[in-house]
Amino acid sequence: MSTLLTIDNVHSFYGKIAALKGISLEVRQGEIVALLGSNGAGKSTTLKTISGLVRPGKGNILLNGKSIVGMPPHQIVEEGIIHVPEGRRIFAGLTVRENLELGGFTQKKKKNVIAAGIEQAFSFFPRLKERSTQLGGTLSGGEQQMLAICRGLMARPKLLMLDEPSMGLAPIIVQEIMHIIREINKQGTTILLIEQNAKAALRLAHRGYVLETGRIVMGNTAEVLRGDESIVKAYLGA
Repeated sequence: MSTLLTIDNVHSFYGKIAALKGISLEVRQGEIVALLGSNGAGKSTTLKTISGLVRPGKGNILLNGKSIVGMPPHQIVEEGIIHVPEGRRIFAGLTVRENLELGGFTQKKKKNVIAAGIEQAFSFFPRLKERSTQLGGTLSGGEQQMLAICRGLMARPKLLMLDEPSMGLAPIIVQEIMHIIREINKQGTTILLIEQNAKAALRLAHRGYVLETGRIVMGNTAEVLRGDESIVKAYLGA
């Protein structure tokens, strides 16, 4: 598998506080890669740095070998990286269909692509089709998460970054969303996943990295991480 994303010795700061302290990782084409770590470890900052919301103070980020450091966030979207943030961040005053159409703004000249994206969203989550004219703010938490993921897919991303997609959701909804994340990956989308439910993340992922206080302390296949005693004790509740 070719390497899609490379993070090379990246340091990121909030003011003078170092949030990332020289992290390096890679995501290969077609993988699901999980980022594990406790609150404050730097997981969300990693995604924000990739998507241009936080500019690294040092280091490089490459997409298909091309540096994206210094690009504004909208240009990084156009390059093919989509960030579905923690908390869903849908447009509450717009309908489900309008949210999806906005997600496809980089494809706005390709009406057939937008139409196909909406149909794909409705096939993944039929409830969204039932609620296509309903305002986003009136959806349940699980439905809002479905919408956030599908809105991200509308841009036809090379890399889809998901930050805590199961947060605050009922177990049966979590199962549904994890199943669709796997299906999205099977259909060809590479995924970088932050997930508080480490067991679920390592069942989905091909590989994973563990962050502690802004540093990567371990990286391996999901199978190896699931069997590592220190990971089991720290993150898998054993």
